[in-house]
Amino acid sequence: MPYYPTFFAPPAGVRLPYHRATTAQRALAADHLQQRLGAHFPSLRASTWPHTLAQLQPDLWLTGSAVALAGTDLTQLAQHLAAAPELPVLDPPLYGLPALHLAQHSLQTSELAAWALREIAASTMACGPRLCALLYRLAHPSPLAEQVVQAWCWNLASAPPLPPGIPDGHLLPDSAEIEHLLYRIKSLGSLCFGEAPWTSPGPTNYPVAGQPAGEVAGPVAGRRGPALTPRWNAAARETASTR
Repeated sequence: MPYYPTFFAPPAGVRLPYHRATTAQRALAADHLQQRLGAHFPSLRASTWPHTLAQLQPDLWLTGSAVALAGTDLTQLAQHLAAAPELPVLDPPLYGLPALHLAQHSLQTSELAAWALREIAASTMACGPRLCALLYRLAHPSPLAEQVVQAWCWNLASAPPLPPGIPDGHLLPDSAEIEHLLYRIKSLGSLCFGEAPWTSPGPTNYPVAGQPAGEVAGPVAGRRGPALTPRWNAAARETASTR
């Protein structure tokens, strides 16, 4: 099952705005923050913890003499501290399961959009400029989403489960046929609503015999087609089948 953080309930205690807290209460909040996130960032300087609280100024929650922070604030503070200049930049980067599930959702949305383009083009339905722009955006997968999916080792038994494929989803996003369909839909929309809000001329040719897979002839020649999309439905599945 995909992991998604739940919404945090407000902690018990009395809420105290940070700007009203005493120096001692702010120091306790910094100690609490370091106790909760110190294992995440063991190399942070001691001065970074109170400085970060002073920057973001989250509400403090008082229970007697104890001071705590809300779960949502801790999550935001963790993201902020991860970009601290004294921390090393991870190269290659790390992508957790939530990032993977978000990337897969994005890529599957592109697949669905590509699948729907045939239906829209076949219906000769005129699309307005905003719908055309939306289709154009959805039919071109996010390079970052592809990068996240590609970073996982799909041939391992411990790899996360792949989402189900789309039935008859053979039309690949960001391919020459997609560009052709988008150009047709754009042309139909331009007749009724004026020029659509993009300037892609659309391909006039499909891949030719002997051309490497993913290469497109014509106006978009040299552009690489999908090597990963739907990689998590094709390449990733093929790799996963060997485990």
